[in-house]
Amino acid sequence: MGLVGLDTSHAEAFADVLSGRDDASVRGVWDGGAVRDSDYVQSFCDEYGARRFDEPAAMAEAVDAAMVLTVDWKTHAALAEPFLEAGVPTLVDKPLAGSFEDIATLEAAAGDTPLFGCSAVPFHEGFTALPRGGSERTLFAAGYNDYFYYRTHLADTVRFLADDDWTEVVPGSEPGTTADVHFTNDVHATLRFDGSPEDATFSVLDIGETTRTVEMESSSDVLSRTYDRFLDAFLDVTSGNRDDTGRILDSGRLALAIEAALAEGHSVTPDSPVLDMFEVTGESFLADYDPYY
Repeated sequence: MGLVGLDTSHAEAFADVLSGRDDASVRGVWDGGAVRDSDYVQSFCDEYGARRFDEPAAMAEAVDAAMVLTVDWKTHAALAEPFLEAGVPTLVDKPLAGSFEDIATLEAAAGDTPLFGCSAVPFHEGFTALPRGGSERTLFAAGYNDYFYYRTHLADTVRFLADDDWTEVVPGSEPGTTADVHFTNDVHATLRFDGSPEDATFSVLDIGETTRTVEMESSSDVLSRTYDRFLDAFLDVTSGNRDDTGRILDSGRLALAIEAALAEGHSVTPDSPVLDMFEVTGESFLADYDPYY
């Protein structure tokens, strides 16, 4: 594995998971210095026995898979591009991108190379135990931290459970920050993004043939198990046993469509002209960003 960007706590968390496996390890590291200093990067490389690279593209020939983990989503497409074009399966952390143009860049670069990533939340054991797809099914999802960087957790989770492309996003009329999402297979989801931050939970109420509820706490044990399942899936991708590229690209578009619907105050479909020029920038978020550890 090659790790591109040590900005967030995910780099250490993922490296810890991989260090306990006998089928994967951290081989290369590149960091642009936006959040971490040089001493931190070198210490990280020493701890995990990884080679430090001066350029991401130089790493592409030295690794079997790559993970783009930079906190600034505007960098994701450009950093992933050389790996995808070299045929290296690539995981891009959440949010996938801040514009439809960047998603188009990722799609073009990928070609037949598998693309994976977005939020790890769908791989929580409770969510993976829920059925995927179906019809005449309604999902109610609630999260916390009401901003694009975190709202993608819910967008990715309902897209994972619906297991089909989205067709429309409608800003909700309910109190709080809400949006309704319709999918091709007649699955419907209502998302509320400004839930209570107490216990840092994500919750889903799933109503179909059976009614089920799942609540994900953000304790260290829960996150570790979730990351393990997330990276298990990515290793399946790297070995050719699964390909989530279509879901990842559609999930990235859905996250942006939700932002556009909330910003514009009206419904958005995949062919809405507003999406061509819509972009979520992160200057204010990045200015205040501080990794958990």
